Amino acid sequence: MRVFPVGVAGYARVGSTPTVEVVPVLEPNEKVLFDGLVTRLRADDPGFTDKLDRMCRPRQKLRIVLAVLLWTVAPICIVFGGWTGVLMAAVAAGYGAHLMTKRPGGGVLRLTPPRRLTS
Repeated sequence: MRVFPVGVAGYARVGSTPTVEVVPVLEPNEKVLFDGLVTRLRADDPGFTDKLDRMCRPRQKLRIVLAVLLWTVAPICIVFGGWTGVLMAAVAAGYGAHLMTKRPGGGVLRLTPPRRLTS
């Protein structure tokens, strides 16, 4: 089959059905211009810098709220869900524990102390 590019919305067609969305990539000179624009915005507008940095930071409060919500739902799943509810509650409690132990820097908080190596 041959792929025929269509000029509308960046889609390619095989025969009469659209199959692949074509995503444009920045050319090197456009990337340099974009990086320069972002650099100037960072220098001129501290509010932009704060918003950009906030987008990159993990959301610790959201993780805590989601973990508490999952732990709240777990007993309800057990009561109303039977054995399937027990399985769902175990998954919810486990994922809630995972969210609570995840550190903001990307590491994982250990629940147990590290083992000492004896020689």
